[in-house]
Amino acid sequence: MTTETPATSKPLRRTQAERSEAMRVRLIEATLKCLETDGYAGTTVTRIVETAEVSRGAPVHHFPSKAALIAAAAEHLMRRIYVQLGRAVSQLDASDDRLSDLIFTSWKEVFGAAEFTILLELLVASRRDSELSSMLQHLWIAAFDTLGTAADHYLVGKTEKDNVRHLMVLSQWLLRGMAADKHLVFNEQVLEHYLKLWCQLLAGHLRAKGDVTTPPPRPEFWDMTFAG
Repeated sequence: MTTETPATSKPLRRTQAERSEAMRVRLIEATLKCLETDGYAGTTVTRIVETAEVSRGAPVHHFPSKAALIAAAAEHLMRRIYVQLGRAVSQLDASDDRLSDLIFTSWKEVFGAAEFTILLELLVASRRDSELSSMLQHLWIAAFDTLGTAADHYLVGKTEKDNVRHLMVLSQWLLRGMAADKHLVFNEQVLEHYLKLWCQLLAGHLRAKGDVTTPPPRPEFWDMTFAG
């Protein structure tokens, strides 16, 4: 009696495009890790290569310069955290206090998140790097647009002078400042106190629309490209 060994299927080989994209993502993730642990100044090509565990020539093959790699990493990070924000914002339809929930959701999913410290690192570095500054301007505009689109969808000014988007810009500047100081604040309740206070101030100028039962429209951000 003979025993037949069942045929084993060989794993499909990835295409060149798939291997190239996998390497791009690997380099981008390594760049983000370096930015978080070593800061912008410490994020050298050598450190990125060591972290990604790839050859010295890998970044050059996939990105024309270190600046292009940094830009791609920033865009990748921004998209990641704003996908998280988008998912959270889409749940606001069931909220009883959309104004406060929009602010607290923005804080939790974006500005107060650990990933935002990397963007703050890039923001400081951009003061002396015109190329990085130009790239971040596009990212920041996209950030304003994302939160502004959600605010326009759910909120309306109490008077003609109360501009929803303008107040959301001020809100983002406030949240960004809080994020910059977060590592110095020993008590998370302090941050929550001032978030509630800001929501109270906003409530004097904005109110929730009562007839909105759908999530906000897809912001223009998702169709924009920043790197390159």
